[in-house]
Amino acid sequence: MKVLIADDEKLTRSGLISSIDWDSLGIEEVFEASNGIEGLQKARTEKPDIILTDMRMPRMDGATMAEKLREILPDSAIIFMSGYSDKEYLKAAIHLKAVSYVEKPLDPSEVTEAIRLAARELMEKGFVRRGLSEAIAERGNRLAEIMTKVPEPDTFNDLLLPGTMHSDDYFTSLILQFAGESSISLPDIYRTAREELSALFKKRRLNEVHILKENGCLCYFIYGDRTSGDNIPVVCEDIKRSYLPQGLKYIVIGDTVHGIGHAYNSYTSAVILLQEAFFCEAGTILSNSEDLPQAPSMIKDFSPDFQSALESGNKEATEAVLNEVRLQFRPPCRLLASQVKDIYYQLFLTLQKAMRHSQMAEIMLKGRQSIWDMVENAGSLDMLHEELSGCTEEYFKGLSNRDTGSNMVFAIKEFIRHNYQNESLSIKSVSDHVNRSAPYVCTFFKAETGLTLNQYITGYRIERAQEMLSDPRYKITDVAARVGYTDVNYFGKIFKKITNVSPSEFRSSFSSARDISPS
Repeated sequence: MKVLIADDEKLTRSGLISSIDWDSLGIEEVFEASNGIEGLQKARTEKPDIILTDMRMPRMDGATMAEKLREILPDSAIIFMSGYSDKEYLKAAIHLKAVSYVEKPLDPSEVTEAIRLAARELMEKGFVRRGLSEAIAERGNRLAEIMTKVPEPDTFNDLLLPGTMHSDDYFTSLILQFAGESSISLPDIYRTAREELSALFKKRRLNEVHILKENGCLCYFIYGDRTSGDNIPVVCEDIKRSYLPQGLKYIVIGDTVHGIGHAYNSYTSAVILLQEAFFCEAGTILSNSEDLPQAPSMIKDFSPDFQSALESGNKEATEAVLNEVRLQFRPPCRLLASQVKDIYYQLFLTLQKAMRHSQMAEIMLKGRQSIWDMVENAGSLDMLHEELSGCTEEYFKGLSNRDTGSNMVFAIKEFIRHNYQNESLSIKSVSDHVNRSAPYVCTFFKAETGLTLNQYITGYRIERAQEMLSDPRYKITDVAARVGYTDVNYFGKIFKKITNVSPSEFRSSFSSARDISPS
């Protein structure tokens, strides 16, 4: 929005420019003119939205300039200034439909209020020319951003609110979260959907301001009278139908609050609910409804049942255990996503042990990240559970396809599994165990597994070390000794060579990851 200040006194013009917070009023540019003719010329070229003009100026007075302005800028708002408060000037202001009339000497707060009134009147009447709609949208974005933060006592005192908004309105926050893996980027969705979403809200008679957040969320604040939020569930269903194919994951409705100063509380309630969305399927609409089922008071540890089912080779029993695991986390689950991820991490480790025991450890992470990264990066409980189910399916495929002729490889791995803690474990001790020469054992093992015997022994030891480092009860020196290394410095070098981090860094990152809550 643009403002033109026309006054023959330079001190008046510069004083106004320096004493008024134009940004808070949504004013992007301020122009000056020293008389009516210059003001008219500036108005033709710059097309200001608001004209602040003195009544008495040389060459052309303010009233004459205003009359001519009505011909070229009929929708502009005019504010008269004058030190001559007689009836003739007041009559001229009324005749020319001025928004305000302020007397000199000027009071900056009075001028600020006059400009705020003019800007609001322009928006309410719909007198929005090219470029102004974008400015209003940007102002709405700034307001929405402010409402997502804890407000200071005077945060909203000097803000120019949209013409349809009042500080004592009722506010309800709405968060739309889109999938990060969507083929359409969030900014593209926002650009293409902004007008359509605006139309949906208008159709349901809902006023809103919104902001695009960096975490994959569009955050809306719906505002109006006490009944303004009644149509929110309906518009949420409209949004779900339109945007679920475009990567929409969840819609969260915050609590309704009274007064703009409490809008942040509505946003906070929505953010808390969004953590629960981890447990829901895509397209779920979440709100603090009173009829939600109660979450279980106790969470059962299914790791022993899972381990028994895996070791028995009973696929049906294993699938039954996984189904029970999934069912106990149906919403509302009052656990944090990080807590549930920790439970699944333990199940993945149980599966890894079963695979290792059955000589299938190599396929556990084939084409995947590390176990912890795989768990941590899961965007929803369904994704996490599907990953565990997929790995379990591979385990049973491996059991059915295992080559029964590779008994010697099995014997070698079993010997290593039982002796990895022994510092004296070596190629010779392994070859002696299977009654073959060392060169033959090395060649045969490499041909069958793709790994040298030393690579397998070292890798197995480091895997065991990683498991123990995740338990803070073990000191790093104890861990080194327990996996066959009496020299803790040498153990540290080997560990870092394989994992790219030191044992202490691994322990620290593991602990930090487990403490992180979803944002």
